[in-house]
Amino acid sequence: MDKKKLFIIGAGYAGIRTISNLYKCKDVEIYLIDKNSYHYLQTDVYDYLTSQINLSDIAIDLYTYCASYERNVTFLHEEVLRIDLENKKIVTTENRYRYDYLIIASGAQTLLPDSIEGLKENFHGIKSLENALLFKQKFEYFIYKKIENEGKCSLDSNFNIVIAGSGLSGVEIASEMANYSREFYKDTGYLCSGINITLINSHEKLLASNSVFMQKEAEKRLNDLGINIIKNARVTKVTDDCVILNNSQKVDMNFLIWTAGITSSDMVLNMKAAKNKKGQLEVDEYFRLKEHKDVFAVGDNAQMFDPLTKAPLPPTAQVATYSADYISKNIIRELSNKPLQVKSIRLRGFFASLGGRFGCGEVMSFFKFRGKQAYFFKKLIEKTYRFPLHQRCKKGLKKIKELMN
Repeated sequence: MDKKKLFIIGAGYAGIRTISNLYKCKDVEIYLIDKNSYHYLQTDVYDYLTSQINLSDIAIDLYTYCASYERNVTFLHEEVLRIDLENKKIVTTENRYRYDYLIIASGAQTLLPDSIEGLKENFHGIKSLENALLFKQKFEYFIYKKIENEGKCSLDSNFNIVIAGSGLSGVEIASEMANYSREFYKDTGYLCSGINITLINSHEKLLASNSVFMQKEAEKRLNDLGINIIKNARVTKVTDDCVILNNSQKVDMNFLIWTAGITSSDMVLNMKAAKNKKGQLEVDEYFRLKEHKDVFAVGDNAQMFDPLTKAPLPPTAQVATYSADYISKNIIRELSNKPLQVKSIRLRGFFASLGGRFGCGEVMSFFKFRGKQAYFFKKLIEKTYRFPLHQRCKKGLKKIKELMN
């Protein structure tokens, strides 16, 4: 029997997990397509922004990673332009490919509503590695300018960082930036300070999709760090020096970080397939497109829900990896002519970094952690995920060098 061609679009958490699940399957040839040459570890980016880890810790080389899997996995460094679902074809910037099975895991991009005047011209995001690099450079350049003007009181004005969005990304980046700036000035003894951080929250509670325990811990920590929290407010307009809210309040701004919503990639938005209001693909209980049973969609570009309870699943790396496990098992069953299985996706817990060696989290809703204990637990999870990827890359690099000699 000829091998089936399985294409995975997107090298995010779901795409990488699917490869590790299916590479031993002798009935498929796996092709990973991504416009970037690296796997971006967005969950670790806050440590990079505050200089706790290196660039190599958040960008995993896809060439060497895929090379470690012998000939059963091929990486295609190309951008997908469109998907022809009727004819089972993928059109990229370089080629056309025909698939037997397709997994769409292209992730998400920052949602920038057209109704908010000036937003697109004045925001910064962290959904991509490029944006994270630009953010880090600009933030560190500001600190340099503050040091350069040390003692010149007229030039030592406050620097105002505004963060819109109080989900996990917004809360973590606010706390890490606040802690980083506080520790920097305390340790160096510089006179210059004056970094103000404001978090704008459209709800009453931070981390609205998380437990009450995590909501309270996050708010307490942000208050301890001196972060100004504005609740029940939405951004309606952005200029080059301020953010205007729906209650007409003006917030001074030198740097706006936008984490208030995501939408699917342009490729998904242009697909002729059923989507929800957020532009996410609608899927059945097996995470397949409802009109195309050979196409799966997982991660941020799909409307994720628990297959058994139908409860919505949050757009997290944990959900992406567990969903990849779920569809991988069903693909193997289908290749073996076995009926697909519907199983619940049980999340083990959530952890948040809240600046410095401090965090909060819970496991299975029963075991709750705060402070240093939660911080080290989260770091252990991150390292457990990252270490095997680096080992794979080393193995792949060795094989590439052997082929070149």
